[in-house]
Amino acid sequence: MIDRAIRWDSKTPVGEVPVEVRYGSPRSPVSSVEQVLIFATIVILPLQNHIPSVAGMSVTFLLFGALAAYVIVNRPRILGQTWLHPSFIATYTFIGVSILLEFSSPLSSYEAIVRFTQMTGGAVCVAVLCRDRSALTAGLYGYIAAALWVSLYLFLTSYGVIQQMGAAANFQQATHVREAAFSESGLQANINSLAFVCTQGAVVAFAMAIVGSSKRFLLLGIATFCLIAAFLPMSRGAAVISLVSFAAVLYTCGIKHGKVMVFVAILGLGIYVIVPDAVWSRMAFSTESRDGKMEGRAWIYTTALNRLPEYFVAGVGAGNYYNKWGFEKGFAREFQGVSVVYGAHNSLLQITIFWGILGLLMFLSIIWCTYRSVPVHCARDELSLALVGILVSLSLWLLMSHGFSDKWFACGLGLLVGARRWIWPSGIVSAVEVNQGPSRHRF
Repeated sequence: MIDRAIRWDSKTPVGEVPVEVRYGSPRSPVSSVEQVLIFATIVILPLQNHIPSVAGMSVTFLLFGALAAYVIVNRPRILGQTWLHPSFIATYTFIGVSILLEFSSPLSSYEAIVRFTQMTGGAVCVAVLCRDRSALTAGLYGYIAAALWVSLYLFLTSYGVIQQMGAAANFQQATHVREAAFSESGLQANINSLAFVCTQGAVVAFAMAIVGSSKRFLLLGIATFCLIAAFLPMSRGAAVISLVSFAAVLYTCGIKHGKVMVFVAILGLGIYVIVPDAVWSRMAFSTESRDGKMEGRAWIYTTALNRLPEYFVAGVGAGNYYNKWGFEKGFAREFQGVSVVYGAHNSLLQITIFWGILGLLMFLSIIWCTYRSVPVHCARDELSLALVGILVSLSLWLLMSHGFSDKWFACGLGLLVGARRWIWPSGIVSAVEVNQGPSRHRF
């Protein structure tokens, strides 16, 4: 089926990029129900651990199940045009290779593969629903809304406690401050993941603001608020993701205007002043042992590096890692009186331990195909620029967490593939398309 056609207008100057007329999406316009589904899915994700399960199924599992049912019943033709996108083909290949390698390992367990398969199915459903600018906008505002309510909650429950405890002399003291601040907050989600939610919302709002949305100053205020909140959980990963993602958006936009640099300087100074002093004490990273123990991430990374020859070629298998090999090779520690094997706190490293270099290469192909989904000249449009922020933040999150089947990857991958397949099928954000849309302003 033809994805797009080129319509030459008599007024189009010679050599100018023609206006694109897209087929497929106009025949099945995105409904308000679909926009609400995309928005609600993203907003509810941080609440997945706080809403009671139904028949043993989490609310997010049910929500993605509803997405799948809606897509299969109402959009089967669109589904057929979406699920064979190169990014999804790469995920299917990775699933097949990981199954074979897991089957060949002792104590095989397919739980991680099943979760990744479910994540892929969720991404396909999101991509089917994200067929025009209104749907993509709903998804991006979902990121902002999720970050806003999480940021507000973090400020109300932890900011005062951290501020009252004053400065911390070192990493260990800062960790004790963090535990005290969040021990009675009622949060059941991983604290680092909440910081990541704030980071993603901040970078999306920032990207949409600097290209020139009519809500520029409101979005800049939201970006600042969420960015400061991202530092409150004292997550070093979230801090790195925030800085790199903001820098990537600015680099992609190629902005050299003094106004932007002044704003960035003010933003950085404001974060340094407003964020409690104890937060900065936990930003250090050390491989030194204290009282016979090494910092968690340093211990995992050092152990994994020392054992590299044992798993690099073919891996040890996910089931074997958590049930035998991890205990024998030093990846286990006592937790509440029980010896537990810990994850690698890095998805690429975890996949290599599970399924070796072949599994890692297959997973890297997914990242590459997803990167190729970002359209050329993405800095011309606030929506495509926001996708850059999502892509960079998710890529960095892979380096900070071993949960490579996280539902945030389903949302991000789905929006990226859907936008590439339906909104910019040519892979280019044309100047004519931008100029004919609502007026845009830059700093």
